[in-house]
Amino acid sequence: MVGGTAVIVREPVGVVAAIAPWNAPFMIMITKIAPALLAGCTVIMKPSPETPLETYILAEAAEAAGLPPGVVNLVPSHREAADYLVRNPGVDKVGFTGSTAAGRRIASVCGERIARVTLELGGKSAALIMDDYDIAHAAKVLTGTITVLTGQVCATLSRAIVPKKRHDELADAIAQEMKAVRIGDPYDPETQMGPVAMKRQLERIEGYIAKGVEQGARLVQGGARPSHMNRGYYIEPTLFANVDNTSAIAQEEIFGPVLSLIPAEDEDDMIRLANQSIFGLNGAVLTHDGDKAYAIARKVRTGAIGQGGLKLDFALPYGGFKQSGVGREGGVEGILPYLETKTILLD
Repeated sequence: MVGGTAVIVREPVGVVAAIAPWNAPFMIMITKIAPALLAGCTVIMKPSPETPLETYILAEAAEAAGLPPGVVNLVPSHREAADYLVRNPGVDKVGFTGSTAAGRRIASVCGERIARVTLELGGKSAALIMDDYDIAHAAKVLTGTITVLTGQVCATLSRAIVPKKRHDELADAIAQEMKAVRIGDPYDPETQMGPVAMKRQLERIEGYIAKGVEQGARLVQGGARPSHMNRGYYIEPTLFANVDNTSAIAQEEIFGPVLSLIPAEDEDDMIRLANQSIFGLNGAVLTHDGDKAYAIARKVRTGAIGQGGLKLDFALPYGGFKQSGVGREGGVEGILPYLETKTILLD
């Protein structure tokens, strides 16, 4: 264009349906409505039917802040409401966090009408334990991670990949750490791990534990309900060793405190095993060598990866490779999906 002016502007995408799951519902909803509002969009919050109260708090806060009616809206309902919103031509963009199965459904519906969509889905994230990392400390890191929110975290490190020569020693160390985890009432300050969220989730975890045993993995620790808990949806921290990376417990998201320990031949094999997954959400390289951590991180196909354990910073972009999602949340990259780019050419 000769002698003219080109202006590139970014405008709000429009009406956003923000759909959040039942685990960490308050934080996850905020990561959707905050960038949407900053971009100038209006928002319809659709919480999980199990956890609507958090979004009521956000709606009340929006009202107290003086936001005009219709800017932040709340639809507490079941799956039918979410399906209605995803299909509705009045909704310009869907921001969804949840299972990959539900994400596939939402993506297909949005694809039919070319609606904008951001998906933060499941994970089967791997921790790669290098030779320079202390076994006892690795066991503490891995046990502490898999028991956070009773394993109901999409980004949790649910696979641990270790050289064969260190496998058995690490398995024994993790088992000892898991035995020491205090399971009990989540309101008791001494409790380290509470129950899973609901009966169907407990049954899902128990089903995967049975499948792990059936498919030949060695059940080293846990695998049952705690003997001292006679009610509630409790399950012990569970470790499987000598896990085949192609088995169900290594490939499918369990969403519970179940860790798969996978032996590898060498460093290249560890990277191969980490990438042998439909997921790519998070990961870790357990090493004290920063250069090695960076080099391996560049080879693992995942949206985030930390040195020394599970590391999350929601001021930075976060999301998944492969079937762990589409788009990013957090940071500047988390605002851009709520904007449309327009080019204006002037004389």
